[in-house]
Amino acid sequence: MRFVRNLLSAEKRKKLGVEIAQAEGGLEIAQRLIGSRLTPQILDSIRNISVEPNEVLRRFQQNSAAFIAAFEQLNARTETHTAGGRGRFGDVPNDIANRVEMSPLDQGPLRASLRRYQDFGARYLIVQRRTLLGDDMGLGKTVQVLAAMCHLHANGRRHFFVVAPNSVLVNWQREVTKHTELSSYLAHGAEREEVIKQWVRHGGVAITSYSTLPKLLPYLTAIDFLAVDEAHYAKNPEAKRTMAVEQIAKRSTYVSLMTGTALENKVEELHNLLNIASPGAVRELQPMLLANRAFDRAGVAKKIAHVYLRRTQADVLTELPERIEVDEWVTLTEEDREIYNSQPTNIMLKRRSATVTQAKFERLQDLVTEHRQADRKVVVYSFFRQVLDEVSEMFGNCAQLTGDSSTLERQQITDTFTNTEGHAVLAAQIDAGGIGINLQAASVVILMEAQFKPSTEWQAIARVHRMGQSRTVNVHRILAANTIEEHLVNLIEQKANLFMAYAHESAIKDSSQMASDPSTASLEHELMQLLKHQAPC
Repeated sequence: MRFVRNLLSAEKRKKLGVEIAQAEGGLEIAQRLIGSRLTPQILDSIRNISVEPNEVLRRFQQNSAAFIAAFEQLNARTETHTAGGRGRFGDVPNDIANRVEMSPLDQGPLRASLRRYQDFGARYLIVQRRTLLGDDMGLGKTVQVLAAMCHLHANGRRHFFVVAPNSVLVNWQREVTKHTELSSYLAHGAEREEVIKQWVRHGGVAITSYSTLPKLLPYLTAIDFLAVDEAHYAKNPEAKRTMAVEQIAKRSTYVSLMTGTALENKVEELHNLLNIASPGAVRELQPMLLANRAFDRAGVAKKIAHVYLRRTQADVLTELPERIEVDEWVTLTEEDREIYNSQPTNIMLKRRSATVTQAKFERLQDLVTEHRQADRKVVVYSFFRQVLDEVSEMFGNCAQLTGDSSTLERQQITDTFTNTEGHAVLAAQIDAGGIGINLQAASVVILMEAQFKPSTEWQAIARVHRMGQSRTVNVHRILAANTIEEHLVNLIEQKANLFMAYAHESAIKDSSQMASDPSTASLEHELMQLLKHQAPC
């Protein structure tokens, strides 16, 4: 296939071939998987590689994404569309798609392994320069933007800038560290001017909020790549934050506005976003604005496909895992931090409940809004009844499933939720929502706080992600940075990884087995003992 030949040099094909042969433990399987895409000379050079089975498993568990990405690249198929979807190109015209695919993507300081549609997305951002990235929730808009930044860094660019809502600033900082070797600078709070001066001197990824951006404009003269997350926050042309984003966009060589809801409301709002990213593209929408007719989303998307890239999960279904898990880290407001700090450090329940704050509810609103656009059913889990009350109030007094619900009430609630056409939200107490009920009609799970016992979370997720589930399940954990949740998440991750690696290999394939496995009891006991000896956070 021409695309693969152009993408992979002989040296790169050899390297990937070695990785695959190591992962599988022999030449025969590698040959079967990649067919004639590698030359006999390259295959000969990896013929003698031999790896013990246990070492193969360890390597795959440590970096499964890299192996999967290697398989996807070497075994790339000629089809660009999936059944029921448009494929990884979205509505991008063939001439632009071909130009994008033929363009280079230098990984440079990128640590992440990209799926094919993410690889295309990163190239698109570079080739088209000033864009709206409107991919569906769970497809990895952030990693595509970071990959584009890394390409530019590898080619001599140094100053990258991110504007995002207050609640997700720390999440961006973590993603930069996780997926790249770039330095990150959180320009927010009392030290913002000093931080931004350091960024100007040294380069890297500067991250700030919509509210802080106007204060930083005097320091921002030239930016190589600007990413505006949750860009619908800047859709009102009269708002100060929108005007600040417009100014900084004019000073940026590359611009990407990130939003999964660009076409959700009025065409005028899309017009305003395009006016920031690519003013020239606004002309394409003028006839629709003047006609004042019904908003034809499909027609608009095709008309502006040279600046607007959107893929849904259906478009890239064959590239997605069965379950997409995302940790959504938020930052507590000053007021919320005071409330949190006032809670007794020796009473874990009060400490945990104090993490569910305004920042978490703001992130919840954003997540549900995006999933509503895709008509997905959402289950919001929390341990705390007060949180469920607030969730229910936020989403039209949606039903609540709690420990007080009788067997009959549970069945009625789940039946109503299942039979509702299209989008719906269910607020469920996590202990009650994990016992004897089937929430398979949902494809989104949102966890409002870290759980004390790993099996509590596993059981709750297994109500949605269970045998027979035909859709990719999106799991969002909304977590508060610099709180007790940091300890909980770190400890649970350590213990869960040990459990999956050594106690039950089959658990990797079946989350419901993890949820019911009795060996989790010892894991939970050890976790509790470790937490008791942790310094309060």
